[in-house]
Amino acid sequence: MTRLLRLALLAAVALLSPFAAQAAEPRGGDIEVRDAWARATPPGSQVAAVYMTIVGGPRADRLLAASTERAAMTEIHSVTEENGVARMRPVAGGVAVPAGKTITLAPQGLHLMLMMLDRPLVAGEKFAVTLTFEAAGSRDVPVDVRAPGAAPPAPH
Repeated sequence: MTRLLRLALLAAVALLSPFAAQAAEPRGGDIEVRDAWARATPPGSQVAAVYMTIVGGPRADRLLAASTERAAMTEIHSVTEENGVARMRPVAGGVAVPAGKTITLAPQGLHLMLMMLDRPLVAGEKFAVTLTFEAAGSRDVPVDVRAPGAAPPAPH
């Protein structure tokens, strides 16, 4: 009976080991998202921008999309300057997050554009944005709302 039990245990370990290895492997190379923030919006405003720092893990990934319950629509946008005129446009195909590199979403550059807000953003409140990465999957990120004239958070 002991030999039969030992064989059953070995068979169970052999069957489950591929699943254990798969579960232990981090999805998307451990991307880190930090310092997410937005500026408070005036009453009646229907748009806002969200900024943050994304640090790539050991493998390259891509930020594909974002969403939040606070807005009916969220897009990844970039700001470019042409002939002294700033233009904001949606980013097609997402944003590459190279392995080990830092991507900064900041004013006058890449950012998340929130459109059709459910209500204005108020300084001091927090809300969540869900980021969707090609390899890392979806991740909820807390966003701090800062006063309209406040400086961005200090990087760390």
